[in-house]
Amino acid sequence: MFRVKICGVTRPQDVRLIVKAGADAIGFQMSQGPRKITPEQARKLVKLVSPWVTPVGVLVNEPLAKAKRLIQYCGFQVVQLHGDETAAYCEKIPVPVIKAIRMKSPTTYKAFKKYQAAAYLLDSFHKGVRGGTGKSFQSSWAKKAVRELPDPVLLAGGLNPDNVFKTIRASHVFGVDVSSGVEISPGIKDPKKVVQFIRNAKKAFRS
Repeated sequence: MFRVKICGVTRPQDVRLIVKAGADAIGFQMSQGPRKITPEQARKLVKLVSPWVTPVGVLVNEPLAKAKRLIQYCGFQVVQLHGDETAAYCEKIPVPVIKAIRMKSPTTYKAFKKYQAAAYLLDSFHKGVRGGTGKSFQSSWAKKAVRELPDPVLLAGGLNPDNVFKTIRASHVFGVDVSSGVEISPGIKDPKKVVQFIRNAKKAFRS
């Protein structure tokens, strides 16, 4: 599973930037929000991703048949599910699944312990918005989830180049995921922030 993922990518130049900067994964929003792209756009962008970087499709409450079509057509190697997908739904996905958990309370993660997921992604809770809010939640919540969940735990929500090192060290998560924290505007990445975020995150994991 990846350590550093840059999500909400919409442009070829940002794919190339992120690969060059050393990220482990790139996320493409397929379902909703200002960073949503079409399957045709995703397919073209995924072809630019180097073999050592994982293309991730980010889906929200998609019908299972559609999710499978998107995976095959776009070439996603992993999917990140941000909706109300059940454990049974996750088991039918043909590639590794990252199940997002919106941390409304310190114990929200407990309901997901029996999911067959390759990893869990802890994200902040915001009514009506599934990710990319730039809002964080308490690192102590993440630290407890890391101890109790059965698979690798990734963290999103409010991360940026200035706080990612400290947050990783405080929460002991396996990996991090960022979107708005490295942007000029939704879907448009800031090269300096991308490079600094990846550098600081990998420094934290090495130490």
